[in-house]
Amino acid sequence: MAPRPAAWPELSSPSRAAAARWSLRLYVTIAGALSAVSTVAPSLWPKGNAPPRSHMVLDRVFGNWLLWDGTWYLQIAEHGYSYRPNHQSSVAFFPVYPVLVRVLGAALPGGVPLAAVLTTIVSGAAVLVLFHRWCAARLSPSAARTATILLAVYPYAWFLYGAAYSDALFVALVLGAFVLVERDQPLWAGVVGAFATATRPTGVALLIGLVAVTLHRRGAFRSGWVQRLRPKDLGVLVAAAGLALWCAYLALRFKNPLAFVETEGAQGWDQAPGLHTWMKHWFFWHLSHDGWTDSLKLVVQALACVGFLAAVPAVWKRFGWGYGAYVLVAVLLPTMSTSDFNGAGRYLLAAFPVFAIVGGAIDPRPLLRRAVPFVSAIGLVFGTSLFASGYLLT
Repeated sequence: MAPRPAAWPELSSPSRAAAARWSLRLYVTIAGALSAVSTVAPSLWPKGNAPPRSHMVLDRVFGNWLLWDGTWYLQIAEHGYSYRPNHQSSVAFFPVYPVLVRVLGAALPGGVPLAAVLTTIVSGAAVLVLFHRWCAARLSPSAARTATILLAVYPYAWFLYGAAYSDALFVALVLGAFVLVERDQPLWAGVVGAFATATRPTGVALLIGLVAVTLHRRGAFRSGWVQRLRPKDLGVLVAAAGLALWCAYLALRFKNPLAFVETEGAQGWDQAPGLHTWMKHWFFWHLSHDGWTDSLKLVVQALACVGFLAAVPAVWKRFGWGYGAYVLVAVLLPTMSTSDFNGAGRYLLAAFPVFAIVGGAIDPRPLLRRAVPFVSAIGLVFGTSLFASGYLLT
């Protein structure tokens, strides 16, 4: 019989509470700093080319989190979905985040804009708590903290601290699903996973990851592994329901179950599946036609994709082939679905085991343990300030 993967450690309630408090303190510290950055940044930089945004209560403090795709999410939350074939349409954005924002907005004095920011803040805090729990089962206490700090100050992590995007909610759901499957609760992992697959199109990576991790835990492809599978393990397949229900809605409402795919190819977005996208046509066009500052943001994201892919063998070896397969798909999907790598920087947040690998590698080296998060934090502050000033960085 294949050796059983290490079980989730049973921590005492005080230990779990202490770990959660540490993660929340880290989150609040960074969130406060980035809120200050987003408040003052527009007075430090020339105004970017972001479209006009909504205004909200405490607008000077939180309003700059509503830029870019935040406008689409607020529109969906306030007015529902619309679809024009071959034109930019709101169906490109999956429903869980805007629906949650709509529900909360009806109960909050600040309405939908405040609900959007608060949803991201709560989700971002959950990301750090859940990620630290996941790391604590696999790394030393010191390395688990280092890894959590690396995720918290990742240069594109401002999407965890207030931006009206679905990324923070998606990563929180992904982590929640994996924590549940590790605690041998596959059905609940599938239920949480269903919300994730209805939050972002890359949720299919989570479905593959849950299946892979479950098979790895059963010693798949070793002698007698089929007999070790249990009927309840099929619960992880419930994660497919989110995407299926979204496609069903699009079929009933707009007669096109894949309207979100078609819309991605609309003029201005230009991300339709095909060789044009896969061969990175716009990436090379921008490199040859744009200035170095516009090209740099794309090159940085391309290099991030390469770096995350390079970490897959280490994830595979350290955390098992199930997580290795998940990271591979979680990185390849956004890498292949964009023709210029724009957006990949934030999509890589979902490849969370990579942060654990790096954290475990640098933790025994005091100089790196200090220098890497410091440099990363500078990038985070810089990126946040530009985003809040109206620049599209990812």
